[in-house]
Amino acid sequence: MGVRSFFRLPQYNVFDFKPRYYDPEKEERREKLNEMRQAAGKPVLDENGQVKPGSTIKGSFRPKMTRKAYRNRNSTIRLLVIAFILFFVAYLILAADLSSVIKFFSK
Repeated sequence: MGVRSFFRLPQYNVFDFKPRYYDPEKEERREKLNEMRQAAGKPVLDENGQVKPGSTIKGSFRPKMTRKAYRNRNSTIRLLVIAFILFFVAYLILAADLSSVIKFFSK
């Protein structure tokens, strides 16, 4: 271990920073264009003029949610009808005079 490695000084960090040019008029034009494209039902573009990933997915699941809620309501109604039929059959069995059936099976 030499003296040089013992008193080692940290090196300076070197950054490769390239400033970007900001044009507020161009940004405003791009936002208006994207608003018009979205109103027309077309996908939104990013800074490079490419289709922004995920922009076509936004809001596409809403109609399916209402359809799911409609199915849940139908299944609830179906369950109530089945329960009513079962209670009605159970009432008929308990309220009916089953003495003739008991005599038939007791022979």
